Amino acid sequence: MHASRRRAPLRLLTFAALGALALTGCGGTTEGPSATSSPVPATATATAPAAENRFAGTKRFVTTDRAWTEGGLTKLSVRSAEKKVNTQFDTWEIVPGTGEFVTVTLAKDARVLLTVPIRGDDAPGTSGGEPLPASQAEFVTLLTQLDPRTREGAGFDLSFDGEGRVTKVQSLYKP
Repeated sequence: MHASRRRAPLRLLTFAALGALALTGCGGTTEGPSATSSPVPATATATAPAAENRFAGTKRFVTTDRAWTEGGLTKLSVRSAEKKVNTQFDTWEIVPGTGEFVTVTLAKDARVLLTVPIRGDDAPGTSGGEPLPASQAEFVTLLTQLDPRTREGAGFDLSFDGEGRVTKVQSLYKP
């Protein structure tokens, strides 16, 4: 009976860790964080076709300093970052990159999935780590309203299509 009490919390922690890996797409590779978070050169801009193609078909982990809508398109100012598992608190630690921010454009049909702290903690019946869909307009509004320190500590997984447009934005859960 005593051993079964110890196994239940261990199973729950294992399930939570595997679920977090599945949600963030971090499991299944041996290449480490650099495989999806390679640095973005300071000279790249998403407005130049050659620079856009640099991101084509890739996935990146980034931090952002702002989001806006221009000409009917949602744009983000981003720079590469690194995410590390914080085993002490079973959360993620975000290591911001250095260098200049670059502008990337979301595809018109890009999916936006938000977790706490970006979406706030007001979704009844869901955990803060559960990514919930949001419109691009909601994303811009929520990001703009965030306290600057919270925004600086937020990280995002971005997926790019073959033309260098963002097709998916998912915020990283940070309690």
